Amino acid sequence: MLCKILKSFPGSQDGRFCEQFHAGTEADLSEYLIAAADPSWFERITTDPVIENKAFSTDGQQTGKIPLRNKSKLNNPENGNA
Repeated sequence: MLCKILKSFPGSQDGRFCEQFHAGTEADLSEYLIAAADPSWFERITTDPVIENKAFSTDGQQTGKIPLRNKSKLNNPENGNA
């Protein structure tokens, strides 16, 4: 997970090899290291995209209707669907 390093510290990404993380930089920290390190040493950077729901406008009104399938056409042998 991408994190901003707030305080320099040595740490291990996998529990085997140690590396130095420097304050003021960004680093991709493993979940293993995040669980073991002091939370005051780093800050998680969220890069998740914001997903906008296009079905509703900003005032909460529905902008479009989603067409429903005609259930009578499903599983109908006459239409080639069995």
